[in-house]
Amino acid sequence: MKPSLVTGTSAEITVTVVDELTVPAMIPWYPNFAGMPRVFATAFMVGFLESAAVEALHPHLDEGEGSVGIHVDVSHEAPSAVGSTITGRAEVTAVEGRIITFEVELADNAGIICTGTHQRAVINAEKFPARAQQRLDDAR
Repeated sequence: MKPSLVTGTSAEITVTVVDELTVPAMIPWYPNFAGMPRVFATAFMVGFLESAAVEALHPHLDEGEGSVGIHVDVSHEAPSAVGSTITGRAEVTAVEGRIITFEVELADNAGIICTGTHQRAVINAEKFPARAQQRLDDAR
């Protein structure tokens, strides 16, 4: 990790809610979501806020490093309809070794839809997949 990663480092990204980002879009994997409202899904919201954190972190990683999410603590405070523009912001609040903590906030055209914290661990991008595979192999 480069020394340029400090508290206050931040990034902002945007996405427009399309049908593929709504709760019913999850039905192939989670059939019990049938009949749910056609709004921005919490699962996609979490992925989006992780993406904002990655955007803030990426320029400060060394060659061969990546990051993985290790903790999410957020509230989904309001629904966002198809067509809404979502803006995500992630700001570094702590750098503790390889663990980076972010304050995250998402807003749509009408205001805040999500607030909370997210943590990412900086990893060796080449070695990490082998660790995951070893874990699976050990479980067999």
